[in-house]
Amino acid sequence: MRVKAAIVPKMGLDVIVEEVELDEPGEFEARIKIMTCTICHSDIHAYTGEHGVYDGPGIAGHEISGIVDAVGSKVTYVKPGDRVLCTEIRAGCGHCDTCLKGEPWFCRNIPPMSFRVPSPYTRLNGERIIQTCSGASGFAEYTNAHEAMLCKLDDDIPFEIGSALACGFMSGFGAVLNRCKIKPGESFAVVGAGGVGLSAIMGARMSGAIPIIAIDTMDVKLEAAKRFGATHGFNPKNCDIVEEVKKVTNGLGVDHSMVAVAGKGIKKTAFDVCCQFGQMVIVGHELYEHEWLSEINAMDLLFGKRVTGSVMGAIKLRKDIPIYEDYYRKGMVDIDALLTKRFTLDQIKDALDDSLHGSLKNVVVIGGTGL
Repeated sequence: MRVKAAIVPKMGLDVIVEEVELDEPGEFEARIKIMTCTICHSDIHAYTGEHGVYDGPGIAGHEISGIVDAVGSKVTYVKPGDRVLCTEIRAGCGHCDTCLKGEPWFCRNIPPMSFRVPSPYTRLNGERIIQTCSGASGFAEYTNAHEAMLCKLDDDIPFEIGSALACGFMSGFGAVLNRCKIKPGESFAVVGAGGVGLSAIMGARMSGAIPIIAIDTMDVKLEAAKRFGATHGFNPKNCDIVEEVKKVTNGLGVDHSMVAVAGKGIKKTAFDVCCQFGQMVIVGHELYEHEWLSEINAMDLLFGKRVTGSVMGAIKLRKDIPIYEDYYRKGMVDIDALLTKRFTLDQIKDALDDSLHGSLKNVVVIGGTGL
């Protein structure tokens, strides 16, 4: 079927909207009528090749929420008409050895997450479009996705909230709950106060962390962080971050730090603000070849510092998302405050540009009002 999609003819941010052909869904796939797709900075990194170069035209968008339009012959989880969010994480088959160990990410029977692979879209000139980030692409009217990427969305949860849940919120909030595992009274710092970092702050506040420290180079984001629960905000352009963090932690450093943004030198900052028995959790990342932690002294690890990572909040998709929906409906988390502006698919270039200049999380409204 022909659909409108936002693509780049070649790697970069020269985004255009044009009609393309979408393949029929495969036997384990659902075709989704996309209602909203929020913008994650990973989409920008993907378009521009910062998550890996690609040849030819590309498409992005991975914080997807919509309605199932059609299903393949072997799909069992959803049916046409179901409201769903679509995410990079996989639910898993539930019965292979890794799923039984509680690690559905490593399911033996579900295709792994792949970037920079041929998408189900073809330009009218015959060019196959590259899917630059995630196993489905949300900057289009419709997309195809493996059913393992889907989680049903309750009727009272707006589509745009479903989109935010699909990556940014789960990545920050989930990482705090599932990787940091903060105990009440422990301290927390996050480097990067965008959508992921602010979601992490909400998780730290819910966990009882004190103090909660936001670190960012944009003062507007530090102000936002305080609205979400940060007790302190520091800009590395204006101060010595390690010194300031130690001032508010009795000279020790924080129990938990998180890297919620990509960039050189950032992980060293997050490591250095940790106390000697603290833990750094890595969420934001660059290219694989840029991520060697050569600046970390192994003696610090020997004496007790720890480093771990978290992809997509390390959540169990169909177990945790319903819980987060309940947190939202009960007012325990303020996901609405993460959403900055709303754009149509035809306005996506403006939406991406606005995201580059400080907006927290812009919403591309494609198939409806976002509600």
